[in-house]
Amino acid sequence: MLKFIDAHIHLLPKKMLSNQVLTLMKSFFQVDPNFYLQISQSPDNLIKYLDQHNVEAVAIMSYPAPDVMGWGDELVDSVAEYTKHHPDRLLFFCSVHPRLEEKPVERLEHLYSKYEVKGIKLHPVHQLFKPNAYRPEEQNMKTLDQIYQFAVDHNLPVLFHTGTSIFPKARNKYGDPLFLDDVATDYPKMKIIMSHGGRPIWMKTATFLLRRHPNIILDISSIPPQKITHYFPNIEKLADKAIFGSDWPGPGVSTIHGNIQQLLNTNLTQPAKKKILYENAAKLLLKT
Repeated sequence: MLKFIDAHIHLLPKKMLSNQVLTLMKSFFQVDPNFYLQISQSPDNLIKYLDQHNVEAVAIMSYPAPDVMGWGDELVDSVAEYTKHHPDRLLFFCSVHPRLEEKPVERLEHLYSKYEVKGIKLHPVHQLFKPNAYRPEEQNMKTLDQIYQFAVDHNLPVLFHTGTSIFPKARNKYGDPLFLDDVATDYPKMKIIMSHGGRPIWMKTATFLLRRHPNIILDISSIPPQKITHYFPNIEKLADKAIFGSDWPGPGVSTIHGNIQQLLNTNLTQPAKKKILYENAAKLLLKT
């Protein structure tokens, strides 16, 4: 029987789940709000769901973006607390805000010492920065240097959102994955997860970067599985560098297991499916 790892989901704590948010989930994401409330209320409920569908682990994203999304470090702290009792299965991706956090290493050290951190999530489109803004010819943003060096020193992958966002205050110009060309070159020891593969605009750029840089990995979350070969025609050849993520809850992703089944129903070979759905993420995140 195949095992699965979902390397990209989101979780909002119950206190942040307003009726407006739940209505949006139901109408736009087709997510059952009662089911989401159950998951949000208790990590044990999520573990029970994962067991039902042979999902060994999920990576839960967090990031502060107060000027775009309306939440700050409280979301990161909530996800940390949610994952702490099942750190081997609920994989905590922490975050800091490169523009707003003056002492990112201090914040990261706090999170790393208190919780079992599996990676760092950065969202340029919602946090409004270029991933290569640390370079002198760009903005000389030293906080990014500090974040990246922390990741290298602690052997943590850094996941970058690439591609667009539908949220009103998002700035999609920051979603071009080409900015990661500098990052991968300047930090060759840092494992970079290129989330969403630049969808729906920059997939050719993403493919180029995957071929060019050994330290860049593709996260296929939010790419409809039935369209994966359309967006990435060479996905079979890139299967060693791709990991599955559902981006649940999101548009077209009402359940994690449903998104997995969609990928299983594609014409990808069985070896490619095994690598993408489990093996690559296990090596990266479970250190197997």
